[in-house]
Amino acid sequence: MNIRKNFEALFLAAAALGLVASFATANARPVEIVQSSAPAIDEANIQTIVVTAPRLSAVERAQLEG
Repeated sequence: MNIRKNFEALFLAAAALGLVASFATANARPVEIVQSSAPAIDEANIQTIVVTAPRLSAVERAQLEG
C-alpha cells in the first residue's frame, strides 16, 4: 500500500511540475500562423465523373456471370 501512495505522490508532483512549466513558457513561444500555399477547394479544378445506367435485373446479372 505504501508504494501506491509513493507513486501517487510522484505522479501528482510530475503533473504539477508540468502544469507550472506549461504556464511559465506559454508566452515565451508566440505562435506564427503561416498562410497555406495549397489551393482552396473552390479554386481547384477537380474533374467529376458521373455514371448513369439502369440497374441490372437478376436475370441479366446471371447472364453476365455465367
